[in-house]
Amino acid sequence: MTGVACKPGCVANRGNSDKAKRREASYTRQRQKHDAATIRHADEAARAAAEQYAAAAMFDLEARWGTRADALKQLGEVSQGIELLRREQDAAVLERDELVSRLREVGESWNSLAARTGLSRQALGKRTPSSPPPDERRRSPLPREQRL
Repeated sequence: MTGVACKPGCVANRGNSDKAKRREASYTRQRQKHDAATIRHADEAARAAAEQYAAAAMFDLEARWGTRADALKQLGEVSQGIELLRREQDAAVLERDELVSRLREVGESWNSLAARTGLSRQALGKRTPSSPPPDERRRSPLPREQRL
């Protein structure tokens, strides 16, 4: 049947005319503009949230340490204090290890040293290789046949 008009959504009318092509191009442009606006809006919202977070962080910083310069100065002082404590700790550990080694040389027991340091006998033995703890001394490097 020729000359019969189809409904507007009819498959026969789709894509056949320039008008339909123009309409489709217009819809595509509208979708692109809408998508771009949505992205722009999301970026602006994220930027505003970041600025609000930064302002709140600055308020908290100033409430606790004063100005940014004061906070940076405090950070430097704290870092120097930590470094000093780290050096003191290293020196104290070396002194403890030397004391353990010397006390072992004069016959002090691993149990006594472990009780005083708060470390296990095995941990002390690993830190002072000059005299292994009793558990390691029992093991002979020689096979059983050669020990007899």
